[in-house]
Amino acid sequence: MEVSKLKFRSLDGKEVPAFFVKSGSSKAALLIHGYSSSKHELLGLGYEIAERGYDAYIIDLRGHGENKHILDEDVINDVEGVIRELRRNYSYILTIGHSLGGLLGLKSSSDFVIAISPPLFSEIPKTAKFMLRVNSCKVREKDDDVLFRILKKYNPVERERDALILCGIGESKGIKAAIESWSKSRNVRVVFLDENQAKLPEIDVECEELKRYIPNFVSHQAIVHAVVSISKYLTSSTP
Repeated sequence: MEVSKLKFRSLDGKEVPAFFVKSGSSKAALLIHGYSSSKHELLGLGYEIAERGYDAYIIDLRGHGENKHILDEDVINDVEGVIRELRRNYSYILTIGHSLGGLLGLKSSSDFVIAISPPLFSEIPKTAKFMLRVNSCKVREKDDDVLFRILKKYNPVERERDALILCGIGESKGIKAAIESWSKSRNVRVVFLDENQAKLPEIDVECEELKRYIPNFVSHQAIVHAVVSISKYLTSSTP
């Protein structure tokens, strides 16, 4: 299989960077990352999907990875712009999205959606907001509240069928409850997985100390997303 970089256009004319994993198929799979992630994190999954008979396209949503445009309420235009271009060459389009990417997939015009832990609610609890704001160091966004406005704008999701929802058994109660409530009246399948679920470690830690440390931990994880800077130093520092 071949991997290459290419660029699409969103419905509102913005550039959408992508990886393309070619399998020579008449079917396309569009992979959409979640908030504070990027196409680099889904490239491995893209390989798996290509091995199963799809040409895989993995995009950077606006505000993420190599997408130079800020995250705003029109982020669905990135997804629909890519789908519009793919329709020219493919008879079938599958979207696979994680978290925010899953929500966008369910809102999209794709033929079938696999949504992984999609946030099917418009309001989120304070604890989740706290963690999202810490993670926002990986995102170039319109303002601090844009993600929460996106959730309000895109919920409830209208799709009635042609969807599979995957969710971890260790997922937050809010996400699980929203998925179960949304799926009841729809012809969709919901599967709860127990693989790779976190467990509470056998370590004593004081609450305020943990709160102070979390930004350091996230920053440690986030630096690998500084793609432009890493590329610049790689170019200037290696023979």
